[in-house]
Amino acid sequence: MPKNRQEIPKSERQADVVAQARELFVAGGYRGTSVAAVGRAVGIAPAAVHWYFPTKDDLFAAVIASIFGEARAEVEADSALAGDPRAELIALLVRMEPYRGLHRVAYERMEETEALRSIYEEMLDWLEGRLFAAISERVGSDADLASIADLAHVLFEGLLVSVRRLDRRPGKLVDLLIAALVAVVEVS
Repeated sequence: MPKNRQEIPKSERQADVVAQARELFVAGGYRGTSVAAVGRAVGIAPAAVHWYFPTKDDLFAAVIASIFGEARAEVEADSALAGDPRAELIALLVRMEPYRGLHRVAYERMEETEALRSIYEEMLDWLEGRLFAAISERVGSDADLASIADLAHVLFEGLLVSVRRLDRRPGKLVDLLIAALVAVVEVS
């Protein structure tokens, strides 16, 4: 016999809300998805959605966190990529590519919403960590990697949010960035 709605634990219901919202945001975008539509998809009232996520941006941040968390878990669990920060970096960027439209909206709205800013910073930190590890393999761990963080942010933001069709695959762009950064570090 199915559970009564009141018997469903909050965390399970919250996961259902995020899963349905993810489908709707992917299909209709941020502006084309309403909290009411998410509630209907889950089978709860819109006010109940707000009980789990006070604002639409909080819900959207949970969706972005879900997308990033899933991609990150897949990359980190892939034994073929283990220990190769360059390969992990490229694999994550490739997995995130279908969601560029959502990342663009998250990027635009993160100044208004702490939840979006927080998940976006978490993604950039992970990407930067892999980039710095890949560079350190070539120039040594004593290199001043902090001085090149801004360039890395610009590239990652472009890869995550650009609506322009890329002429090169993420792997080629990452290799170009690594080569340029290694050259800068070696000259310094």
